[in-house]
Amino acid sequence: MIEIKANKQKRAGTSRRARPEPPFNVILHNDWDNSMPWVVVVLKKAIPGMSFARAAAIMYRAHSAGKATVKRCHKELAELYSERLQSEGLTASIEPSR
Repeated sequence: MIEIKANKQKRAGTSRRARPEPPFNVILHNDWDNSMPWVVVVLKKAIPGMSFARAAAIMYRAHSAGKATVKRCHKELAELYSERLQSEGLTASIEPSR
């Protein structure tokens, strides 16, 4: 009698669920090169759905405290928003959300 063994292939990691990436914060830093009204205009232009009141509050927070959180989102979108702000002359960065 000939015994035939079936090839068993192991699936690597298919039984595990993908973990969602932790959110990131887009941070606006205070600078003395841009006027307050200009910062509000750029925030409204760069961040979809940003209201005038929210943009003004973020601008004032950055002016008073040195930095302010503009948006909390996934990393790729945070990088996009940060680049948009920087392309308009603002100082912005991203950092992992706590």
